[in-house]
Amino acid sequence: MRSALLVLVGVHALLGLALPSPEAFALPTPDELALPSLAEKERAARSSPGSRLAREGAPEAAKDRAAVTAPSKDRASTTAPSKDRAPIAAPSKDRAPIAAPSKDRAARTNEADCKALGPEVQKASRMVEVLRQSDLSTPPDVLLRIADRLDLWAQAASVRVADPELGRDARHVRESFSRTSTALRKLRASLILNKPNLKKAGAARAGLERELDKGAKVVRSIAGRCKTNPYEPMKGKAHIPPHVVRRVVHENFGPMRACYEKGLRKNPKLEGRIPVHLVVDGQGKVTYAGDADRPPADAPLLIALPSPGAAAPSSPAPPLRDQAVVDCVLGVFRGLRFPAPADHKSVATVVYPVVFGVDDNRSSATSSR
Repeated sequence: MRSALLVLVGVHALLGLALPSPEAFALPTPDELALPSLAEKERAARSSPGSRLAREGAPEAAKDRAAVTAPSKDRASTTAPSKDRAPIAAPSKDRAPIAAPSKDRAARTNEADCKALGPEVQKASRMVEVLRQSDLSTPPDVLLRIADRLDLWAQAASVRVADPELGRDARHVRESFSRTSTALRKLRASLILNKPNLKKAGAARAGLERELDKGAKVVRSIAGRCKTNPYEPMKGKAHIPPHVVRRVVHENFGPMRACYEKGLRKNPKLEGRIPVHLVVDGQGKVTYAGDADRPPADAPLLIALPSPGAAAPSSPAPPLRDQAVVDCVLGVFRGLRFPAPADHKSVATVVYPVVFGVDDNRSSATSSR
């Protein structure tokens, strides 16, 4: 035994190696056996990417890099629509009224449409009012004049409105003018025969009444949609006594005579009558003066459709054919003033024939409508 140890020591000495201590050959305790396994687990955890220990043990730059590459909660809230950003992407309650017309805008549109339709509805109302007063005894020439005026209204430019329902009613008003004119001409044709056919005249009158009912229905429809009457109602009718009209005209006849004398210089044989149609307002002022034989298309509604029972006063004189003289005389009439009616609101219409060269205006015929 001793010799074996000596041999071993000699070998180690020769090799230059240190002899291990006796503790190296001792067996490890249980605690010492557990420690290496825990250390190995920790090293394995640190070497595993993505673990908590690996992130904690990583350098600061690596931590920053991990924070950048891995989507964080803040970044997720940036890429995904957040509650704060949702109102920007989708129309909010504040933006909705901009896209859709508001009630105020719709009300303004409706008001503008009603205002634009006012003249059309006034014409239709006047048409119904006048023709309801007519009957089979109405002179055919009056019916013809009314039919001609309705044709002018039917051919005029249509009124454009934004509201589709009011636009439909506007078309119906224009169509009503045309259909009523046709019905009037049928009625007139049955009355101008040598022996009027009362059966045909009655049927034509019934057809006219049906057209008037349609026109009245359209007027009521527009008035209902506009909530109020979209036109001024027809004002009350005043009456100016014929002797008052003659007095006012004779007091201002000098300027009218001067107009005629200018025409005589060009045509020494000039003569004839001018049936002046006047509208006098509630203050006695002349608001319209025109030739009753040739009323313009824009004549006021009070005289655009003559009352069925009214006819211009007759005169043996032919119409005066000088338009410059006619315009000059009408200009004088526009400056006349008549006594105002008692209520200061009613409107009067008057036809007064001014005659030159035949009976020197001594005719006393007047017609107040």
